[in-house]
Amino acid sequence: MVVFSLFNTTTATTTTAKTLVKLRRTVAALGLAPNHHHHRRRRRSRGELLGKNHHHHRKAKSVSSSPVVVSAAATTTRDNEWIGTACNAATQQQQQTDDVIKTNEKTVERMRRSAKEALSRSKTPTNRDESWRFFDVAEITSATLIRDDDDDEEVKIAEEDMKELLADAPSGAKVVAFVNGRFSEKWSSIGGGDEDADVSISRRINGDIANAIGTYDEDEEVDAQGAIFSRINKNSTAGDNVVCVTVKTRNAENIVYIVHARKSSKDRKDGELASGANARVFIDAMSKSSLNVIEKYATVGGSKSSAKKYESRYWANDVVEMRLAEDARVFHSLSQNHGREAVHTRATYVRQNESSAYEINEVNVGAKLHRHDLRVKQLGKQTDTKLNCFNLAGAKQTQDLHSSIVLDFEEGTTDQRHRCIVSSSSGKGVFDGNVRVNKFAQRTDAKQITRNLLLVPKATVNTRPNLQIVADDVKCTHGCTVSDLEEEELFYIQSRGLTKEVARSLLVSGFGTEIISGIQGGEKFKEYVRASVQKALSKDAAEELLVA
Repeated sequence: MVVFSLFNTTTATTTTAKTLVKLRRTVAALGLAPNHHHHRRRRRSRGELLGKNHHHHRKAKSVSSSPVVVSAAATTTRDNEWIGTACNAATQQQQQTDDVIKTNEKTVERMRRSAKEALSRSKTPTNRDESWRFFDVAEITSATLIRDDDDDEEVKIAEEDMKELLADAPSGAKVVAFVNGRFSEKWSSIGGGDEDADVSISRRINGDIANAIGTYDEDEEVDAQGAIFSRINKNSTAGDNVVCVTVKTRNAENIVYIVHARKSSKDRKDGELASGANARVFIDAMSKSSLNVIEKYATVGGSKSSAKKYESRYWANDVVEMRLAEDARVFHSLSQNHGREAVHTRATYVRQNESSAYEINEVNVGAKLHRHDLRVKQLGKQTDTKLNCFNLAGAKQTQDLHSSIVLDFEEGTTDQRHRCIVSSSSGKGVFDGNVRVNKFAQRTDAKQITRNLLLVPKATVNTRPNLQIVADDVKCTHGCTVSDLEEEELFYIQSRGLTKEVARSLLVSGFGTEIISGIQGGEKFKEYVRASVQKALSKDAAEELLVA
């Protein structure tokens, strides 16, 4: 058996070229040189690879040679106390009628037991953990989590604001709306008697979905990479706050528009985060069906000039699970535009059966801290996966994508394209992309590329494409670039009579066009995404001028 493992680690800033050279030499010395040449060598586990890499970076960032000694009892208290606090803060009050709660009772109880058992073995995440090294998780674990009362007038969202938020929904789309994490029947397309429709939306967990929902975070691969926040979501699930979407036919008009609207109370101060209900959605694409899923996250009022900081001082922690049956097609478009004080942790779990196709195009420009854990597992041959992401990190923002694709069957394909712009010296981009081609995934084609653009000095990106190949008959490539704009490109546009500032603006705007153009939510939604990107770029350009 031939084992290949291509494991690159690149941590870059525009002012740390010497550090980067040293980092590359150290990685080469560890036998993990990012030269993309396949070498036959002893198989090493992912844990060994992660362990060496983790040791290297901790040593490089060490500030003290004196060890910190904590008793076992103290460690247990420290590790579990915050998890309990977070679960309590996210506990949801059931508001639906008894029949819905009774229908979901057994399934929700099973989910909670599973989450509670997993969390009892978990530790509060810190930057010492490999999965959280570059994400300032202390912004969550050190914050004071406060439940905003659902009936508080301060956090209620006005009708005109919701109408504005839903204005770009495609005609004929089924709407699923969550307001401050709680499902809103008023703004959603839900009703009795639609179980036989091409696309049905239900709050009842019935049939095979009852056995599948809440299980996708229990895989060994997911457990090794950390799933603590999705399990906090599962532990706090309310029986009346789960939405199940089922699609039965292949039709271009099968569209589901999921909107997440949030707003926090004016009482939220620095160091506080509003917490409470969080969304959980299960999408079941049946055999030979197709579905266009559009997701939109926004702070209500966040796009207005009168928006206040406190309106986005909240923690959103949502989970979406998808199951694609044989020959099913799901096209997923996602826009995240929270206010700049928000913290957003999000998990997407996808299971694909034979000949199915899943494609996501996501654009993230909002939130102070944003992390998307995207986990895909191919469960049949000739399965196709496309993961496309464009992240824009501005002032004091962190945009983090942790993805994992597992190929277990022959003739599968996967293509991942990640783009990130860091437009502020205090901004940070993070990419950790794992593609694993297992022994029986012969004749597969796996591609992975991450391109990162640092627009100002001291802007930072931490990127790690990771391609692990166990099969011996494959075609796999991956790569990474970190750079500023090319002078040749600027000169070419300037030669057409444009100023350097205009030329730079055009090149920056075009950097994520490849991802934005793949969004399938209609022209109104696509224009909304373009406008949100342009506004974020303009905001950070102005702030950098003030700093300078």
